[in-house]
Amino acid sequence: MSASAIAIRLQNVSKFYKLYDCKHDRFREAFDPRRRKRHREFYALRGIDLEVKRGEILGIVGRNGAGKSTLLKILSGVIPANAGHVEVNGRVSALLELGSGLNPNLDGIQNIYFGGIMMGFSREQMKERLEEIMTFADIGEFIRQPLRTYSTGMRARLGFALAVNVDPEILIVDEVLAVGDELFRRKCYAKMESIMAAGCTVLLVSHNSNTINEFCHRAILLDGGELLLHGLPKTVSMYYLRLMNASAENAAAVRKEIRQLNRDAARKNILSGRVETAGGNEPIADGSARRPVPFFIPELIPKSTLIQKNHDVTIDDIQLLTQSGERVNVLVMGEEYHLVFKVRFGEDAVEAGFGVAIKSQKGVNLCNGNLNGRFIPRVGKGQPVTAHFHFSCAMLPGNYYATLNVSANISGERAILIQVQDALVFKVLSGRKMDDIGGLIYCGQSLEVE
Repeated sequence: MSASAIAIRLQNVSKFYKLYDCKHDRFREAFDPRRRKRHREFYALRGIDLEVKRGEILGIVGRNGAGKSTLLKILSGVIPANAGHVEVNGRVSALLELGSGLNPNLDGIQNIYFGGIMMGFSREQMKERLEEIMTFADIGEFIRQPLRTYSTGMRARLGFALAVNVDPEILIVDEVLAVGDELFRRKCYAKMESIMAAGCTVLLVSHNSNTINEFCHRAILLDGGELLLHGLPKTVSMYYLRLMNASAENAAAVRKEIRQLNRDAARKNILSGRVETAGGNEPIADGSARRPVPFFIPELIPKSTLIQKNHDVTIDDIQLLTQSGERVNVLVMGEEYHLVFKVRFGEDAVEAGFGVAIKSQKGVNLCNGNLNGRFIPRVGKGQPVTAHFHFSCAMLPGNYYATLNVSANISGERAILIQVQDALVFKVLSGRKMDDIGGLIYCGQSLEVE
């Protein structure tokens, strides 16, 4: 790949910090004539290799302390790496912590000029952008007050407005899309969408899998300073959730499995998120003026199924049925269906709950089904339970996935007994002409002009 097509390149990048058992050891080490080591090295990042293309939106997920913020600080020039090569091609605007880098003793307008100059803009250039930034921040007369008088929300507004209204070539965003009230959050999302559509390279850190799945082209999973996995956002998010929910004794085994997945070229289809269907991976079209009918394809199976089993509970015999009881996995938009699955309990369960989530191919959650906050008071060991999820297929043509879970009251707290992500995949066909209709669901929408 040509250098001009690369926005960010990391080669074997590591960052460590020296940890001392007591504050005097730092002084003793500095002036020890024998140069004896008195510190331990803590690696926040270890041997990171990564390339990000221009215009790509890269999602970054990982638990607290995984190294996400350290990576972003290195890319934005806040801290240096201890080893490896870091290449960043383009003007960077970073939202590491909302309001960070702003001077508390300056007012909002002065901070806008100050922040712009720090990013390499002249005062005249920032003057041209001043009104746009002020309008976006929308903090009224507080724009002329010292930053130290601002609430956390107002700092967030000003920081976000400054970062996204300076025409960045590379935008680094660390957990900031949930700031402010609902209207301001929507404005933030709309601005992010316009920046991405304009071809800006974006690095987006979020613990929200739906955000990563919806916005990003690709994602990486960091854990303990190591890049464990990279691939399609949905796949990475699923393994991230599996790692997050793994018990302490199972976490090492899950990490080992993820490392193997990342190395094993034979499992490339899982990383790419492809689903095998009859006749290959081509979508099924109705190809007829007559309304299509639902049917079943035995070969239509998900390759991204993940089972998180915390107790002796099993989910099996998962089926999609028509109103008349016919098994299908190719559905027709606008019709009613049942998703049925059996749960087998190998142990007693108190206040058992059951859940279903239907997601898009990118992993965006479309709808959930449960017992509306109610539970089965007690399920005995060996007692079979069959769950029925009824839904109207409002999704537009495409592939969709069902995630199933069973929960219970364990020692006074709600806990997941078993969760099967992507337990089932199904296709949706259109029952009507769908020219120029986009999105994920069909609401019977139409547009008329007088």
